[in-house]
Amino acid sequence: MKFLNQMARTGLICAVLASCATIPVSSIYKLRNFDLATTDVSRLRVAVQIPQSIRIRPAGVRMIVAARLENGSFNQRETFVLEELDKLTGSAEPQPKPAKWTQVAAYRLSSADTERITGFREKIARLKQRHGDEVKGSISIDVDSCARTLIADGPVLITTWVKSEETVEYVVVNRNLDLRRESEKAGQALEIKPCQN
Repeated sequence: MKFLNQMARTGLICAVLASCATIPVSSIYKLRNFDLATTDVSRLRVAVQIPQSIRIRPAGVRMIVAARLENGSFNQRETFVLEELDKLTGSAEPQPKPAKWTQVAAYRLSSADTERITGFREKIARLKQRHGDEVKGSISIDVDSCARTLIADGPVLITTWVKSEETVEYVVVNRNLDLRRESEKAGQALEIKPCQN
């Protein structure tokens, strides 16, 4: 997972690709050859399982790719809005099955963003040629969500997967990550605003 030095995000921002400490051991093995710098991004997929009480807003899933130099002289990030597979004409790709009382949605990069991320990767590759391991990269997923119904006290669990040409199948990145607990760790109360329609 060479380029994949992931960041965790909490609250309304769900951590899809989080710290390696949260990734199941079996998944670390399956992800060993995944490298965002070289993977075919047109085949990259992300899937999110959330409670039925929560709705992901339209165009609400974004992938953030960032790169920086340890000395602080370079720090850049690009944001890509992901497309939901079920809303794409003719999409019949298999997706993870939701657990009871949950829903699963899978996403991919748009064609336009596939070209844009390729340009960003080329820039980072040139940077790595000059600075080597001083270049640090990360990939994270922002999820803009709202509450369909009142969110009950207790855990608010999400499970996330990633699939690439290297993994072939969906691989669990976080299983039953508790957003409420993660928010509390960050010194915040979990707040998911009600949906307006």
